[in-house]
Amino acid sequence: MKNNLLKGSLLVILSTFAYGSIPMLFQLSFQEGLNVSSILFFRFFIATVIIWIYIFVRKVPYKTTTGHFLYLFVLGGIGFLGTAFFIGVAYTYISGSLATIILFTHPAMISSYEIFILKTGKDARKIFALILSTTGMGCVVWSEDMHINMMGIMLSLLAAICYSFYALGLDERKTKAMHSVAVSGYISFSCLVAYLIQGIIFHNIIIPTTTKSWGYIIFLAIFCTVFATIAFCKGVQIIGPSTSVIISTFEPAVACLTGFFVIGERLTTSIILGGILILSAIFMLQIPEKRIDKIFS
Repeated sequence: MKNNLLKGSLLVILSTFAYGSIPMLFQLSFQEGLNVSSILFFRFFIATVIIWIYIFVRKVPYKTTTGHFLYLFVLGGIGFLGTAFFIGVAYTYISGSLATIILFTHPAMISSYEIFILKTGKDARKIFALILSTTGMGCVVWSEDMHINMMGIMLSLLAAICYSFYALGLDERKTKAMHSVAVSGYISFSCLVAYLIQGIIFHNIIIPTTTKSWGYIIFLAIFCTVFATIAFCKGVQIIGPSTSVIISTFEPAVACLTGFFVIGERLTTSIILGGILILSAIFMLQIPEKRIDKIFS
């Protein structure tokens, strides 16, 4: 049990580093003249091809019922693609740090849903970890010259809602029983189909013309999509959605660090403090629930 918790937590942490690189890669892609639609279409095209080649070569079991296929298609189209689209557009209105902190209201959404709707009971670890991570996220994105735009805030909140739907959907019984690579294949495929349709309708997909733009998209596809999706999906299957999303609140700190080292964004004391608090939340989740209850009883 303890080994499974550690394995699941490690998978989610690794996926968080991948997802935390996305704001920086989007900004670099924008500098190369690409728009959100182009970035997402080619990202999911490359990712889908890679995942399904792997599935067929390694003979990963992927067959499922028609009903469950449609379920995964909706989960990917609304949950994963909705998150990617809304947060991608939000980056054009507000800073990547601010968009990311708003996106990470989803742990509170999921934990509230599990406690008040599913009646799963209160977990002291999750409550205290949520407090630590929320405080840490506030520190991570604090900046005196931060620009506030209501459109960007609303788009980020929509991304948070979509991500909550996605994380909870991965915890469905048939989905948990499937191989994580197969689930990722269906999710990526649904995103590709959705963006292909909208590209045909709106004619807004631009083919990258520079080596840098292709490099950013390939990195987004392989590291931030194929690897990150599989790792997060497997992590959720092992430790559950609410624990996974609380651990993944380290993503804003990763986003700030990549922005600092790659595109020269400012790294402040509040960002460092926020990273420490978020890491503390991750460590809090590793403490057995009975021990926490004993301390506060």
